[in-house]
Amino acid sequence: MKFGMLVNTQDPPDGARIAELYDEILEEAELAEEVGFDAIFVPEHHMMPDGYLSAPLVLLAAVAARTKRLRVGTSILQLPEWHPIHVAEEVAVLDNISKGRVILGVGLNLVESEFRLFGIERQGVTRRFVEQIEIVRRAWSGEPFSFRGEFFTLEDVRVTPRVVQRPHPPIWIGAMSEPALRRAGRLGTGWISDPLHVIQVMKAWADIYRGSAIEHGHADRIEVVLIRDGWVSYDPQEIRQLWWPTVRDYHLFYKHLGFFESGRFNAQWEPWVRTARDEDWTYERVAPNRVIAGTPEEVVAEIERYRREVGCEYIVFYFRHPTGPDHRATMRCIELFGKEVIPHFRQ
Repeated sequence: MKFGMLVNTQDPPDGARIAELYDEILEEAELAEEVGFDAIFVPEHHMMPDGYLSAPLVLLAAVAARTKRLRVGTSILQLPEWHPIHVAEEVAVLDNISKGRVILGVGLNLVESEFRLFGIERQGVTRRFVEQIEIVRRAWSGEPFSFRGEFFTLEDVRVTPRVVQRPHPPIWIGAMSEPALRRAGRLGTGWISDPLHVIQVMKAWADIYRGSAIEHGHADRIEVVLIRDGWVSYDPQEIRQLWWPTVRDYHLFYKHLGFFESGRFNAQWEPWVRTARDEDWTYERVAPNRVIAGTPEEVVAEIERYRREVGCEYIVFYFRHPTGPDHRATMRCIELFGKEVIPHFRQ
């Protein structure tokens, strides 16, 4: 079992202290490495007033320069918004800076305003995405290649520098639907989940992904990576009064955007969300089977349940959300997780 950490890169409402937040992320990454975490991940979106990270590979380069062992990854890079050669080149440089520690997590993204920003048409975006994955892989071979597709035409291209990892850095695809899960299996990539669906959905989706990978001859490339909201503390009041309200805030953000019917909090599995009011969003109703929080012993037991029922090889924890907890509390949580949870899985 490996453990990652997805860091918060948002400073609501207007990003006024975003430079300070970056300093805090670097400190959190250094501590995570010190106490035994395997990786740190950052997201990507654009034109967000709270400073949501728009240049993930730049921040990861800073993290790589401040650490020696911790892997650095995107969760997720909005691949359709990039030219695949730019992705291949920038990740290759980052792989060299980090001495072979990069993980490239990618997704389709369906934010219309971002597509318009980069002049991308939503029509055909899935086919574009598949071409991009193929081009990035071929670019990382270090050999000259040409490509003729529906969206990209390349002649005698050679990307430098060579990546350190062989055959190339891991690629994970973010997927929250059956077609996307089957696509990840068919393309022979890892699958990285969202943090919002319950364990029963995670198990069903993992089975779909594994089945597709096996069907297409990629059994040796299967990697199930779960993102989970999490917190570890010996104080139950800290979990309920300090941490849970921040999780609830960002859950309700998706609710108010109307994302219940479009993948997040899948109403097919949880019919109650169709008519849920904000006041229904309580810890007792929402947290079970969805978050991993409690004492170190409780967190260990829940991780073991996920490993047993879902069969995941990696869990990425999202401790700190846009509205909190603050940096000092997050550092305490990271340290306790490293000292009291991770050793159980290193024996």
